[in-house]
Amino acid sequence: MTDQRFRPGEAAWVELCTPDPQAAEEFYGALLGWSVRHERLGGSTYRMCTVGGRDVAGISDAALHGGRPRGWLTYFAVDDVGAAAREAVSLGGELVTAPRYLPAAGTGATVVDPYGAAFGLYQGEARAGVQLLNLPGALCWNELDTGEPEGSVAYYRSLFGYGTESRDDTPTGRPYTVLTLGDVPVAGVLELDSAWPNVVPSRWITYFAVTSLDTAVARAVELGGTATVGPVAGPHGPLHLVKDPGGHTVCLIRLEDGLRPDHVPSPPAVIR
Repeated sequence: MTDQRFRPGEAAWVELCTPDPQAAEEFYGALLGWSVRHERLGGSTYRMCTVGGRDVAGISDAALHGGRPRGWLTYFAVDDVGAAAREAVSLGGELVTAPRYLPAAGTGATVVDPYGAAFGLYQGEARAGVQLLNLPGALCWNELDTGEPEGSVAYYRSLFGYGTESRDDTPTGRPYTVLTLGDVPVAGVLELDSAWPNVVPSRWITYFAVTSLDTAVARAVELGGTATVGPVAGPHGPLHLVKDPGGHTVCLIRLEDGLRPDHVPSPPAVIR
């Protein structure tokens, strides 16, 4: 199957940058049912994580980005990664990893926005990005948790041309902004109050779907992770933030309906 391309501004890929990729492979493989294949990336190994034979995420050594950033990284699709990287910097961001071409994938770069949240830019070629959305073990949402929501929204709107929808009926009671392309929701921005930054530092949060939230959270703890915020009765299903054994935050959600439009090809096998 040939992957459909993601539109510029859509979250196309997610990657965990960690100093202990082997431990992360074992944790997420057991938690989310991933199979992992190892691919050579320069002098290091890149772990490609799959569900039913379809790519859903990557795990890299933190050295890939010079030790920065660490944790889950959201890559946004762009048509010209060089131009996008220059624009990201001109708007006040910091270029952490210059555009790098990978023959088996495409060209990627990493940036830290003006408020400290790291993200990636990705110009897909051989690989468009994730090959599943909204299924157990797969990506379903990307959310920026920040204490500077107005400035953050302005930055990403300028960079990707997003529209916005404001919501004040969230379960947490905190203001929430949905970033849109046309009328399609692509990501969210949650305003942190004074208590939250101590639990979830300002950063992009990756959401993965699970079949049973209670079972998944219990399994995460059993595997050495930590349950942090939740459960929260979200409008699309109950969710819970957890930290893996390396201290990296991820959100698990029992998805009741799709958070993102699912326009990637259907999986070739039944997902259990």
